[in-house]
Amino acid sequence: MKYIMQGCAAIFILILTIIYMAGCVRSHKIIFLNEACIKPYQGYYYRTCDPMQVKVDGKKIIVPENFKTDLASIPRILWPIFAPQYSGFVAPAILHDYLYRCHTNVTRKFADEVLYSALLVEGVTNITAFKFYVGVRFFGSWHFDKNNKDC
Repeated sequence: MKYIMQGCAAIFILILTIIYMAGCVRSHKIIFLNEACIKPYQGYYYRTCDPMQVKVDGKKIIVPENFKTDLASIPRILWPIFAPQYSGFVAPAILHDYLYRCHTNVTRKFADEVLYSALLVEGVTNITAFKFYVGVRFFGSWHFDKNNKDC
């Protein structure tokens, strides 16, 4: 009984955290200036075919040609529900990977907010975009690297 109560308390705290986070997602103006183009690389990794140009809050960001990405880092067990290659996820995931690994002047929270806003621009539902946001906020910290040598 003790473990059931602890589990219920943990779930309750998680639900409150998610509700709190829903009100804290800052929206950003995202304009994809060209379509994302990817080509298979190795295993579940891809490379961009062309530079991907995006405006984030009026500032132009260029993801270079041959940038390596795994698209959305969704656990494989969830792929039947959220396939990382779904068209609405591709450009936002590439941008998010780039911000996480190559853009030294952004915070992880900013990159996660940009992912959320970019997903909405690409036609993903608010609920799905928020699930992605919560996922990267909870589990993205070990992927955020300001000094990646791949860039």
